[in-house]
Amino acid sequence: MDGVIQMNEIKIKLQFLIPSLPRAEKIVAEYMLSHAEQISDMTIAMLSEESKASEATISRFCKRLGYSSFVQLKQDFAKSEIEAEDEHNPKPVSANDSLVDIFDKVVQGILRSLNNTRTFFTKDYDRALEAIIGARAVYFFATGDSQANCLLASFKFNRVGIPTYVYTDVIFQYETAMRLTKEDVVIAISSSGRSINVVKAARLAHEKGAVTISITQTGNVPLTKCSDINIFISVVDTTIGRDSVAKRAAELAIIEMFYLGIIARGPLDYETMLQNTMMSSDMNK
Repeated sequence: MDGVIQMNEIKIKLQFLIPSLPRAEKIVAEYMLSHAEQISDMTIAMLSEESKASEATISRFCKRLGYSSFVQLKQDFAKSEIEAEDEHNPKPVSANDSLVDIFDKVVQGILRSLNNTRTFFTKDYDRALEAIIGARAVYFFATGDSQANCLLASFKFNRVGIPTYVYTDVIFQYETAMRLTKEDVVIAISSSGRSINVVKAARLAHEKGAVTISITQTGNVPLTKCSDINIFISVVDTTIGRDSVAKRAAELAIIEMFYLGIIARGPLDYETMLQNTMMSSDMNK
């Protein structure tokens, strides 16, 4: 792997992979996660003895993480600065916090979530952008407050000439999904990856041949299983209701990335389109 990977990134990847790993490799991942500070000082034989996993299993797991060998993985552990998670994670808001303190914690949570999300970038992001640019139309499926992000995405995509639709009614989502073809793209957003309505709509669209793109926090969930391309976010949320704005911020960052990617890489004259959009907006002043 190129560059120096931070310890936090390694831990995020381990946490993300664990639910979907084979049992033997899950043992290795869980041991590495709970003994991160010791890995750089261990040989593969020592890790095998301590974790009770075979050396072959450890080697397979290292390759799954993108390393050619355990030695290469050790090097990244050694290079990384060991982070004290309690010091870096945003703390919950307390009654003694001033509004400035609360604002700082909100910003800290957003920044940490965006940095964590950056860990999951793959070539799938380019595949998703190509699909969006080449689509006859893009359809957003979501429920709850994710729909607000979908509406903003629709507004931005439409202004550069990509027909985009958002239906807040569940039945309309199902009916629309059943009319789609391989020329269409669906972007389904569910932080849990288990929202029944979103999963059903995405599955229907997938069965009809539409390119389905998911934006979610978890890998081994129903939504990812009916999606052609999976975009993952990682959110630090210390709120009681698990409704931090950090979740929406990570989704918005992905949407903005695609929007700017469309303008930068698309075959059309988006600059002219945007100028026309601004002119029409000025007419309303």
